[in-house]
Amino acid sequence: MNSLYSFTLATLLTVLAYLAGMAVYRKIKSPFLNPIIVALCLITLAVELTPLTWCVYIHGSRPLIKLLPLTIIILALPLYRQLPLLKKHHKAILAGTATGVATSALSLFVLARIMGVDIELLRSILPKSITTPLGLSLGQSLGGLAGITVISIVATGIMGVVLYLPVFRIFKITDPVAKGVALGTASHAIGTSKAIELGEVEGAMSGLSILVSGVITILSTPLLLLLLSIY
Repeated sequence: MNSLYSFTLATLLTVLAYLAGMAVYRKIKSPFLNPIIVALCLITLAVELTPLTWCVYIHGSRPLIKLLPLTIIILALPLYRQLPLLKKHHKAILAGTATGVATSALSLFVLARIMGVDIELLRSILPKSITTPLGLSLGQSLGGLAGITVISIVATGIMGVVLYLPVFRIFKITDPVAKGVALGTASHAIGTSKAIELGEVEGAMSGLSILVSGVITILSTPLLLLLLSIY
């Protein structure tokens, strides 16, 4: 099967599945029916119930995957509009994001040690809380499996948009800056899509947190490698 055909097929399936997911979410408004969850289910059904194979779909999706880093540009305008707020709270944003990154990595490492998780699996899921392009690069540098890394990143994002509301209620988080930082740091792009729904401030802070958490995670790679060496 030629590359153009597989690309067209994969792109068409992805776009249609996401549009269907958006339609379902707008009608039902349940966090368990997030557009990405619905799209993943529809794509899986399409691959399993038709002659289309995962090999063809993944091959055709590669150009789309390469475009992922460009999606962050969409957040540039709301971030620019919230520049005064960013300057005012820059210390809190940096501290909150750094704390979130450290908590995610250390808690995962401790739980994996307690549960006896295989080292290769741990290497694959450590980048779970950063956006997919950076997560894949980090996972590969740690010696992880790309497929598991992607699954863990998507699962983390979905869990964030499912659980954010009760967590905010329990801990009485009402500040829009805090909401945005929490969603962006914990749930990367999927969380940011939810933050944008909440408001422009939340969306801008979430988008910024994606970048900051990604940079912090990449810079802390030597520490992660050290932890893995003593695992």
